[in-house]
Amino acid sequence: MAESKPFKLWFDDALVRSTAARLAEVEPRFRRQVFVRRATKGLDELEMMGRVGQIAEALNDALPRPTKDALAALVATMPAPAPDADGITGYGYALWPYGEYIGRYGLDDVDASFDAMVELTQRFSSEFAVRPFLAADPDGMLDRLEALITHESAHVRRFVSEGTRTRLPWGKKVPGLDARAPRRLAILAALRHDPDRYVQRSVANHLQDALKDDRDLAFPFLAAWKREAHPATEWIAKHAARGLLKAGDPETLALFGFEAQTVDVVSFEVSPKRVAIGGEVRMVATLHNPGQREAQIRVDYVLESPGAKRTTKKTFRFADVTLAPGATETREAKHVFAHRTIRTVREGEHRIALQVNGQGGGEVAVTVR
Repeated sequence: MAESKPFKLWFDDALVRSTAARLAEVEPRFRRQVFVRRATKGLDELEMMGRVGQIAEALNDALPRPTKDALAALVATMPAPAPDADGITGYGYALWPYGEYIGRYGLDDVDASFDAMVELTQRFSSEFAVRPFLAADPDGMLDRLEALITHESAHVRRFVSEGTRTRLPWGKKVPGLDARAPRRLAILAALRHDPDRYVQRSVANHLQDALKDDRDLAFPFLAAWKREAHPATEWIAKHAARGLLKAGDPETLALFGFEAQTVDVVSFEVSPKRVAIGGEVRMVATLHNPGQREAQIRVDYVLESPGAKRTTKKTFRFADVTLAPGATETREAKHVFAHRTIRTVREGEHRIALQVNGQGGGEVAVTVR
């Protein structure tokens, strides 16, 4: 993004007025004053999605009918497609209300709406807009999306995967997608060798959703892709398995070469034992391989912290270690007890537990004040 500010502040009076000006230029029937008045009413009091929704409602009040004409006006005001880069930057976020409009009001013209979504996803994203259409006609919409698997734009190819996820962040649950898991996995299989990391990340996140929904169905895909001699599937498999690896799942650890062989934790130390919010602790782990063959070791640490209502646990990466037979090595890491956007640090006792190839390796208490 061109500047750093809370997401909700992108959707302000200035955005409404610039949107109105562009639409008035391309569509003489657009009711500019109606749009501005309704879109800006109490806008500053709303959070992000409330702002997006209100602007979309105002678009519906001000754009002409039929829906095909309204969508044509929206498409005509979109900027040039974004580069095939990893993510959306700059003005793309200003188009979020367009996607909200399509999802809410475009169901009476699926052809025009789908064409508009293909255009929108090349500038911002249509993963939210498509979900009401998937709910209304899952097989028909999957047919349309499957036809885009070989599209020249990485943004469009990503849309095919991201829009059909069952656990899309901020996305509404779509009835019927769970039951079509084999079809969704076939889509992912068709995209698994995509050269663009932007698409690969979506495929991996979608596969992670599938592993949570139906492990027995999805795990063979993970295992097969891990064993493929292809850089894309190697990366996708590791990214998709990150939750299972952090959880110490034995089957997944073995798939990635972290066998449940004996590894001795010689020591695990954390210092200091008392730290202020915003401060950091240093963790030092010494590991020994007593076996007769090389050991691949995945080291994580699990932080148990006081929460608003109950204790919470979160797993963090520590290190990957390769130990020769009889070898001993020491690894260090730091943890900062600082507030994050989605995580608040609370005072009290926090416990840090070492996890070595999914097994416990010692625990230390730290007091945060």
